[in-house]
Amino acid sequence: MASSTTLLTAQTQLEDVLAHLPASNTTECSKGHVIYGRDYSSRNLYLLVAGKVGISQIADDGSEVLLEIVRPDELFGESAFLGVSRRNEEAKVIEKATLMAWAISDMEDLVMKRPRLAVALLQVLAQRNAELTRRIESLSVDTIERRLARSLIRFSERLGTPQLDGSIRMMPFTHVLLSRYVGTSREIITQYMNRFRKQGYLSYSRRGMLLHRDTLRAVLDGSSSPRAEATN
Repeated sequence: MASSTTLLTAQTQLEDVLAHLPASNTTECSKGHVIYGRDYSSRNLYLLVAGKVGISQIADDGSEVLLEIVRPDELFGESAFLGVSRRNEEAKVIEKATLMAWAISDMEDLVMKRPRLAVALLQVLAQRNAELTRRIESLSVDTIERRLARSLIRFSERLGTPQLDGSIRMMPFTHVLLSRYVGTSREIITQYMNRFRKQGYLSYSRRGMLLHRDTLRAVLDGSSSPRAEATN
């Protein structure tokens, strides 16, 4: 596995997609607002300026899989490049958001005029493809406990704020939201979250979550005590 220094060096070599995009007007969206979804697909590429947005895949039966939580300065909505009139992808505001948007028709002209923008967009898509590949691998081989631990660690790296005692403070995550990301039921997530709390890996309330990330890594290292696996 690449060291953190190697990963940081690779990351700094990526094109800054924001440096190639012109400024756009901003739009404010309240929590729970659906930016685009099954009934009204997007024709825009979006930049999240502030807040948090959840990107989900909605199945025909209405079940939902959370693909990603977008953080500030990240793009989303790139599936609009496909030009499909109806998609099963949904973008919903998790935390009051400020957005910029560029019409896909304008993006096509920008890419022609600014080739480095095309390179930057390809790098963004390649990173997301790599992350989804890791998610698929985890779903295939990991227990639910390990999947939940990986998810919490990843969210702490993307969305958390380090504290003086080494813990990571994060937004409040409902067990429903975590179940949609991990790929199991809310009841099983509640079971493992209670277990993690009792073991001192985390504490949480409606105000937020405090994660002891280095301690939680014991679940992935296999050094935590054996447990019976809940059924999916």
